[in-house]
Amino acid sequence: MVITISIAFVFSRANGHFDPFYKRFTSTKQSSLILGSSRSAQGLVPSVFNNRFHKKLYNYSFTYNTCPFGPTYLKSIKSKVNEQSKNGMFIISVDPWTISSSGLNPNDSLQFDESEMFLGKVTYVNSNPNLLYLIKGYSDMYVKMLFTKSPYFLHDDGWLEVNIDINAQQLEKDLNETIKNYTKKLVTYNYSKVRLDYLKKTILYLKKYGTVYLVRLPIDSNMEAIEKQLIPDFDAKILKLSKATSVNYINLLKDNTTYNFSDGHHLTKPSAFLVSEKVANFIENIEVVNQQKNEIQ
Repeated sequence: MVITISIAFVFSRANGHFDPFYKRFTSTKQSSLILGSSRSAQGLVPSVFNNRFHKKLYNYSFTYNTCPFGPTYLKSIKSKVNEQSKNGMFIISVDPWTISSSGLNPNDSLQFDESEMFLGKVTYVNSNPNLLYLIKGYSDMYVKMLFTKSPYFLHDDGWLEVNIDINAQQLEKDLNETIKNYTKKLVTYNYSKVRLDYLKKTILYLKKYGTVYLVRLPIDSNMEAIEKQLIPDFDAKILKLSKATSVNYINLLKDNTTYNFSDGHHLTKPSAFLVSEKVANFIENIEVVNQQKNEIQ
């Protein structure tokens, strides 16, 4: 009994500070979602869109290696979507890493690593507390929940706020480290047609419950050069996909000198708000055009 009470107390301390993922598995089913990797987890702020469109977007983004497009992420998304909703908004952040795979055969879904990570293990994504995540998905010592002071804070709407001290020397160091790490990944990562097909399946599934938008977030030019090596025709592939599925693609890559990054590919908090406003402007303009077309018809 004492042990049970102690465990329950520790789990009750599982808040937005101790883990960058947990609270996303404790919220209810959602009618509107932001999806993608850690770039959108940090870079797309739900409150910006909610204030503009009077919707309730929820950020259900994770990391490029835990939620690339595939059977695992799609299954989790299906568990998170409120299928009673028909007027939702779904913003999907895309980049070359989320339609690529490491391993001998990038098109063999049996080799997809994410199925063995927390997104593959946590099948119940709407329970609070979520003991399944805390037992199978949380990888650190539970006692750290009581004492951890993290620069990360996961908001109730799924947005991952990052507060770090930024100076030129640290920025250069972090950028160099990012470029070094991702250059190494080029050796093992390759484009996966199967993942692109799953992105298409994800789009078509979400279209049943609302409007879908594809977004490519800005990144540092050095990171862009690496991604061009990974999938040289990435934008052409996404543009073709957007036309095939009749969704809009918003490419912000050309704006990479306008915003600031903490490490070359994650937007700083101020830039995250600016980018979110820009994406919201795009969506608003698209909605106005669509409304005008409907009125003419």
